[in-house]
Amino acid sequence: MSSSSMSSSSIGPGPESASHPRRWSTADLIGPTLIFLGSFLLAVTIALPTLLVGGFRTVPLSTDFTTVATAENATIFDRCSLETGSARTLDADLVRQQRVVAVQPSDEHRVTVQAGTSIQAQTLRLDDREVEPGDPRPGSDATVAGQPCNDATVSAIKDRVTLDRKNALPRLAARGASEIQYDSDQAAVLVPDRRGFTYLLAFDTGPNDTEYFDAITRRTVPLVHTGDTEVRGRDVARFRAEIPDTDLAREALGRPVGTYVSITRPASWFGVGGPPRRPLTATLHHRASWDLAVDPQTGTIVDATITVDEAYRFPDGTPGVPADFELSHMRATFTYDDTTQAEMSDLAADLAKPILIWGRLVPIGTAILGIAALIAGMLMIRRPAAERAGRE
Repeated sequence: MSSSSMSSSSIGPGPESASHPRRWSTADLIGPTLIFLGSFLLAVTIALPTLLVGGFRTVPLSTDFTTVATAENATIFDRCSLETGSARTLDADLVRQQRVVAVQPSDEHRVTVQAGTSIQAQTLRLDDREVEPGDPRPGSDATVAGQPCNDATVSAIKDRVTLDRKNALPRLAARGASEIQYDSDQAAVLVPDRRGFTYLLAFDTGPNDTEYFDAITRRTVPLVHTGDTEVRGRDVARFRAEIPDTDLAREALGRPVGTYVSITRPASWFGVGGPPRRPLTATLHHRASWDLAVDPQTGTIVDATITVDEAYRFPDGTPGVPADFELSHMRATFTYDDTTQAEMSDLAADLAKPILIWGRLVPIGTAILGIAALIAGMLMIRRPAAERAGRE
């Protein structure tokens, strides 16, 4: 063997072999892959509550719910007595039904809701006996606003308002609307300066005082937080709104279906002093209180107690009329029935479920998996390095 060949074999690999890069094995790639996956999962953990879940905290475009509230031992004015010799009131059991449904215009930023509200008499008590609302009684041949006086409908209105989907407050600029129709034969009344909540509150409602809009008087009043309680196993916040005495005739407000906002009759018909045939005019006054139980997560009203006090009164100082004279039109306390409480509680749970899943449960899961993947990836990277160091 020549000395040149021996020299060549003793030197080892040539320059090309020495500079050839080391290939990564599958085991080498596992560590970086796990670190990338862990970083991605942690990014998802941060993004879900801020990006995706924000879309769930808006008034749904599919809003459609019905509430039923009942009032026992209420007092209502008998419209049929307008054609008799004296005014008459009746004891009654009433039911208040309201449907709230999303209509157009609605989009990703706003939703228009339409609420139809009616109060019906279920049973009446006349001369200590129970009668149906449609049964004949003295003066029942009369009509009120084109309806038979013994129609079961005590009052009805239709309200339509465009809301901001995030804060659930009226959004009337840019083709928004707020209009209340008190009579199907008359145009709706526009309310361009409307403020406050009515049929639902915003998601994540805090224990802060806010405002309430009353569709009967078209007043915005304080909605005061009065504490917390529980309804159907859900923690709820209590709010109260007081609607002050409002003369519906003097304020030129709308006339709900089946309602006279003023009555002109002889003094004898009202049962007051002075010349019996002297014509007197009494106007309808409305005041009310609203006690609402609101699911703070979704702004859903899961329970309500509505106290209504409506009565005809004369102007102060009317001769021959006692200062405290009142002719009841409707005095009633309505409370959501059990079915409504259950359905509204279920609605609140359904609205809160995506927030719980994507805002809490999934982020917790992705955070745990992300941290685990990071730790595993770092261990996988350090292990081959330690093994190489040991071999050297």
